[in-house]
Amino acid sequence: MNASRRLFFVFAALVLAGQASLLCGHSSPLYGQDANDSTRQDAFGSDSLRQGTAGTGTAGTGTAGTGTAGTGTAGTESVTREGMGGGIDTRASTQTKPPRAPVISAFAVIGNEVTQPEIIVRELPMEVGDTIDLEEIEFAKSRIYSLGLFTRVDISWPPLDSTTLIIEVEERWYLYPVPMAGIVERDWEHWYFGLGVKHDNFRGWNEKIFAGFVLGYNPWVSLSYSNPWILGDDQFFTTTGFSWSRVENKSQESRGEGPNFDEIHYAVSEMFGKRLDAYHSVWSFLAYNYIEVTENRTGRTLDPSGIDRFLSVGFGAAHDTRNLQEYPTSGIYSSATITKKGFGIGEVDMVSYSLDMRAYQPVYRDVSLGVRFFTRLSSGPAIPNYAHHFFGFSERIRGHFHRELEGENSAAAFAELRIPIVKELYITVPEVPIRQFATWKLGFYAALFADIGTVWDRHDRPADTDLPRGYGAGLHFLFPYGVVLRLDRAWNEYGVGEWIIDVGASF
Repeated sequence: MNASRRLFFVFAALVLAGQASLLCGHSSPLYGQDANDSTRQDAFGSDSLRQGTAGTGTAGTGTAGTGTAGTGTAGTESVTREGMGGGIDTRASTQTKPPRAPVISAFAVIGNEVTQPEIIVRELPMEVGDTIDLEEIEFAKSRIYSLGLFTRVDISWPPLDSTTLIIEVEERWYLYPVPMAGIVERDWEHWYFGLGVKHDNFRGWNEKIFAGFVLGYNPWVSLSYSNPWILGDDQFFTTTGFSWSRVENKSQESRGEGPNFDEIHYAVSEMFGKRLDAYHSVWSFLAYNYIEVTENRTGRTLDPSGIDRFLSVGFGAAHDTRNLQEYPTSGIYSSATITKKGFGIGEVDMVSYSLDMRAYQPVYRDVSLGVRFFTRLSSGPAIPNYAHHFFGFSERIRGHFHRELEGENSAAAFAELRIPIVKELYITVPEVPIRQFATWKLGFYAALFADIGTVWDRHDRPADTDLPRGYGAGLHFLFPYGVVLRLDRAWNEYGVGEWIIDVGASF
């Protein structure tokens, strides 16, 4: 086995591990002025569903953009996949601004062997009749890349007064009948492993299908289907999921002084939403949950039998203008949800609220400052311990990375300065035997950060002193297929330091 093939298999293993931790040929038509303004929304439900439990938490929204899709205009037949051989320099043209800003007369997509061109065009923030703006072009490239369907995105145009915007993509590998392995809730001591089948671009319409199971820590079985574009121009989306999981109890209040126990979760959920415009979406969801503890004691469930059953109905809204979902450096993301749990079935009767606000602002050249604030609140006669909010698991405070905090409500704020060392680097390895893995997009950033957070119960007020907080610096590595690996050094308010190795952007 030669060196390039060995390197490819190492890279493939990294990508598959990253994909598991996230659990989850057409011609080049022209899109002219008579637009079919269909758009995309990629919502996948709660974090628990992504980890194998179809839950009732905050629905996540994917990147979204606008575009103009319709019939081609006369005289544009030359801008096709074959026509690209006529000497257009697709890479150099994005580097030099023409003397006069050309007007966009049409869009052309090439390289999309599986993906429908409408999926790509509707992500563009510009329309036919707009003039070309280099900042908008870079933003459009990031939005298309954030679909998670491509290894490379380039946008170019012939230097004409009225020109066609040419979007050239290289597609990822979409079907994964592969083994899965990863860490649970950012803890390197808790591993899972299993088998699954994942299709990230079913039928070329960005539909996602997943079926799989894992063993190890917190085993689960999950089936899910999401469609970001149903009912044509009405711009609706939907997600359906079923899951079973066995989860180790997180609540110290439920555990007490004895040995810990597990919770058995069954859940069926359905989400239905509508994208209002390029950056705004709303949704509702319905779920049935069954939660049973392996060792029943008073307080571990609201029902004395040790089994809670309840229906949940929720509503949410989101605003998303981030440039790159996997590691944003500009834009705003905000989401809010309200969920009513319990409608006369069982003992559960509560309402949960969540608000998540994130902003990313370039401050000097490509240096970007990101800030995040979130809060999660609960109300009702009684809040089951398994519905408490925690730090030290999926949410963590750097400087107190392994410290577990528990309460009926939570809030936190984070700030991170992202400093590019290598902002974006494409590497093509022609010796790689699978074409979809031959193009690698890499990045390398330094970061300075500060985190603070707290928890409290309904009848208490959040503390305004001695809040757990930390600060530090890190190196962040961006790998193909959306994999981010972070090496951080953090100190808490007492000056005690810790090393952190984590997967994924901090926010």
